[in-house]
Amino acid sequence: MNTKKITVFVLMVMVFSANAFSITNQINQNKIKVTKVATFDGYDAEDGYAFIIREDEDDEDSEAIVYFTEITEAALKAVNLKSNDLIGKRFEIIYEVTEYEEEDENGFIETYESYKLIQVKRL
Repeated sequence: MNTKKITVFVLMVMVFSANAFSITNQINQNKIKVTKVATFDGYDAEDGYAFIIREDEDDEDSEAIVYFTEITEAALKAVNLKSNDLIGKRFEIIYEVTEYEEEDENGFIETYESYKLIQVKRL
């Protein structure tokens, strides 16, 4: 009888430890939807779909290239972004920025961003 109690106790400790470990290593995520006018810069199999976006609409020097490796089916069907004919064309795009934090094995927290293209409309 004592063996069963000890076995149950050990199993409970293992389950609680596993839950505590998964909670401490949980990824914190923040998602933001953004709508911008952007210029298509091309497609690359490794980098994904590239768009030139102005961070500040009044400042030409605030341009940045944003790469989208994730894209929704609706966006893929709306426009053939693998076509070189669309390079330099302007689009209204809606995308989702996911900011997440990960803790490495040394306890340092790194913040990352990923971009997912949700909707594309040619202007």
